[in-house]
Amino acid sequence: MSHRFAITLTQLSYFAECAKTLNMTAASQQLHVAQSAVSTAISHLERSLGTALFIRQHSKGLILTASGEELLRDTHRLFGLLTDTIENIQAEQNEVRGAITIACFHTLTPFLLPQLLALLQERYPELTVDVLEGDHEENLAALRGGRAEVVVGYDLTSPDGIDHEFIAEVSPHVILDTAHPLAGRAEVALAELANDPLVLLDLPDSSTYFLQLFSDVGVTPNIKYRTKNYEAVRSLVAMGCGFAILNQRPRIEETYTGSKTVVVDISDDVRRLNVTVASLAQVERTARSRAVAAAVRELVTGEVPAPAKVTDMPFSDPAG
Repeated sequence: MSHRFAITLTQLSYFAECAKTLNMTAASQQLHVAQSAVSTAISHLERSLGTALFIRQHSKGLILTASGEELLRDTHRLFGLLTDTIENIQAEQNEVRGAITIACFHTLTPFLLPQLLALLQERYPELTVDVLEGDHEENLAALRGGRAEVVVGYDLTSPDGIDHEFIAEVSPHVILDTAHPLAGRAEVALAELANDPLVLLDLPDSSTYFLQLFSDVGVTPNIKYRTKNYEAVRSLVAMGCGFAILNQRPRIEETYTGSKTVVVDISDDVRRLNVTVASLAQVERTARSRAVAAAVRELVTGEVPAPAKVTDMPFSDPAG
């Protein structure tokens, strides 16, 4: 329900100053406006309210009427509430406190989120952090809909109205089972895997990115299995069900099955992904969102030494 008022804050400001000085000339000087502007504002205010707020004494100044005294009390109360609200909002823009919701890309969550939450909790104890997890489009929808203030993810697309703060570049790589004939290689061309079964990480936008890597080098992959679960991809590969392409590199070779995978670089010139912290382009970033971006940068790139309990960072090689 919308509210329309016949009076304005400017009129109330002029009224409060007149009530303070009981003199329109003195009030106009304090407000740095013409006396006629003050007089007109008070007249309009009285007309809107249907009552006199002052008794005008030509040689002795002003006297507040009973209605004027009542309005002055409520004006002071209103200005106090507005001042508190404005100060709180401004403080939120410059102090890392309050609440923030972070949307995180599914596959980045286990690599980054635990360390990020621990670092933010240690550094900003008055900051409350809520987390949403989703794929690329789900997270952008949460950002546009106001359910998240920032998104930690990849620049899989470049939608209008979204700012992406670049954090680091990560390269795709091949994972193979330890018995694969190419497992001992330092790097491999995608064409060498054209006939091998592919285990595809089948998340929206992610799968498009992975398949485009093959298309860019003229290879049609032999998709054998699809799954939306990152660890399921690794486990299938470890059991000899095929190879896969991923971007994150776990610090451990072992999978949930107990078997291991081998990471091999791609020799082709393939598109890398950027880890980014995204926010709405037309919304001024708060101190909270800036703190989250700085913490993500610290964890991913190691630009600033992290606290002792969060030093084991998954992105020790920003290019990997």
